[in-house]
Amino acid sequence: MNALGNLVAKELKELMRDPKLMISMLAVPLLMFPLMGLAFSSAHDAAVSEVKTATAAFVSFDGADGNDTYAKALKTYLEYVNITCKDIDAASSADAVVKAVNAGSKALIVVPANFTEDLIAMRPASVELYGILRTYSISEPIVYQQLVAAVSTFSTSVVASRLAVAYPNESIMGLTIPIVPTSYSVIKGDVKEASPDMVISTVMGSSIMMPMMLMILIIMAGQLAATSVGMEKEQKTLEVLLTLPVKRIHILIGKLSGVIMVSLLATISYVVGFSFYFNSLGVGSLGTVNLSELGLAPQPEGFALLMVSLLLALVSALALSILLGVFTKDVRSAQSLLGVLYIPVMIPSLVLMFAPIASLPLAGQIAIYAIPFSYPVIAAQALYTQDYLVVGLGIIYELIFTMGVLAIAARVFSTEKILTARIDLRKKKGPPQD
Repeated sequence: MNALGNLVAKELKELMRDPKLMISMLAVPLLMFPLMGLAFSSAHDAAVSEVKTATAAFVSFDGADGNDTYAKALKTYLEYVNITCKDIDAASSADAVVKAVNAGSKALIVVPANFTEDLIAMRPASVELYGILRTYSISEPIVYQQLVAAVSTFSTSVVASRLAVAYPNESIMGLTIPIVPTSYSVIKGDVKEASPDMVISTVMGSSIMMPMMLMILIIMAGQLAATSVGMEKEQKTLEVLLTLPVKRIHILIGKLSGVIMVSLLATISYVVGFSFYFNSLGVGSLGTVNLSELGLAPQPEGFALLMVSLLLALVSALALSILLGVFTKDVRSAQSLLGVLYIPVMIPSLVLMFAPIASLPLAGQIAIYAIPFSYPVIAAQALYTQDYLVVGLGIIYELIFTMGVLAIAARVFSTEKILTARIDLRKKKGPPQD
């Protein structure tokens, strides 16, 4: 046991003595994601501030005949909904566009002649809305969008005023909105007073990080494991290690243990960094329902199954990474060959993040169930559905798969293939041509 402890300590020292590795794994996530979130939040605040201070140019030709009642009412309403209007004196719509651009306006609204007369006569009336684009940024058309929404609401108010005249004894709300939907969700057979959209948004906001963290954890741990073997072979220290009076299975266990410890530290840093980033995006506040009141709060047994499934997936991924590292000759080739492992890790996570497994075609379901790295994601989803049967069967499958991979890895470590095995993806040069 002392020899195994020394091997674990050796792996930890080798993995952590490279400052570049520690910076990329621990410092970068803790700094990069909060900075990204801060940048996004600052950009959002700047866009909101810009919208509050931006003005829309306003031109009305409705008063040419002396009656511009509805044009004035429209402008008053725009000011009421916090859209600052700047009057522009123009001879035509084209002239108004030129002057609005020169004035730096974000948008322009042009009220044509006879606007009031058309509305009084119950004829369709139109207004011209212009979005003035300069930088093509995501926040640039916000003032224009506010104008569109405000004009639509003003149009509704005109309809309401007509109905009030035609039906003076009736409720305006009843006339304009005759049907008011009330949303309910049926959860586990019980009716809950909550919008299905809100429930789904809350669950997604709470669980979307799990597949992402799973991908990061397994890929990062795999890189460490494969790099550790590649480094040993590149620096010719593996031969020395194999000559020591220690069991080769202990060498394998030592590498697995060291990488797991370092990977957990890296995962914590990524979780903290991602939490800051997602909070800045508002992911956690997409829904406002209380999951506990809806009976969707994760249960302790669900968390326990999730941890077991995640641990088995991690160990099997590490064993596969070490096996891939055995078939390389240096760190670069180990990292290149590890790309093979990314496919079965990323595909289930990406697919199950957006589509339930039951919605996939039969071939897709079989493929997902056959990949052992699918089950931690399935276990994360089962936190809310409490459907633990598939999770339990998945853990049994993961356990069999993990034991099989460990047995193969132990077999390879017990032979000389650990020194002689090679997979070279580069093209071999042919014999020189005369």
